Amino acid sequence: MANDSTHWIGAPFWIETLQPNVSEAAEFYTQLIGWAVEDPGENDNVLVARLDGQSVAGIAQAPRAVPAGWLIHILVDDVDASIAEAETAGGSCLLPSLEQNSGGRVAILADPSGIPFCVNDGQGVEGAEIVGETNSWSMSSLHSPDARASQDFYGALFGWELHEVSGAAPFSRWSLDGHTIGLLSDAGNAPPHWAVNVAISDADTTAALVESLGGTVVLEPFDTESHRNVVIADPAGAVLACSAEHSS
Repeated sequence: MANDSTHWIGAPFWIETLQPNVSEAAEFYTQLIGWAVEDPGENDNVLVARLDGQSVAGIAQAPRAVPAGWLIHILVDDVDASIAEAETAGGSCLLPSLEQNSGGRVAILADPSGIPFCVNDGQGVEGAEIVGETNSWSMSSLHSPDARASQDFYGALFGWELHEVSGAAPFSRWSLDGHTIGLLSDAGNAPPHWAVNVAISDADTTAALVESLGGTVVLEPFDTESHRNVVIADPAGAVLACSAEHSS
């Protein structure tokens, strides 16, 4: 699961893709994952993708010169206070606190490795109402070049704790108040980033479909102990990890 409770202060509670063309991105994800995108009405810069009528992800207009990508939103009490705390802990503010149409506030920050993420006070935002089910957000994983720096930063800012995973797993587990909220792994040769993972039913089918829709397969389908996975990029270049559980 993405986390055991998606509406805890200090926990990731929403995912959003920034796109140069919101309507084209909505069409892509509707066909690829089966999301329904609500009529934007007067505000066509931010769309909400739904599954069975419940919110699962946001599709928003990317600011000028900002590349397409996926971001996690972490729920906080006070966005401006979180900006100050992040800067004290070695992070930076990429996009200052902005008021949303909902009346809430959001900002884009970067951790000490330059990896972007959002802090959001959650006012007027539903958050992800479905997590861990097929065609919904299942996990977020930080791919960092410096695990200790990441542990210190996110621990200081949100109170996250890092736990080693038994066996040969190439990642550690983040928790908040005893609940798993994400993973941490070595970025290796990949650019440091927060990876958003969506649960799917079939990785090979998804890989074939994404190319027919104008996207690309970044990593061909591969197996781990419990899942068959594929990493894709949408037509604008936003990268998304997708995983299907092995059938028992």
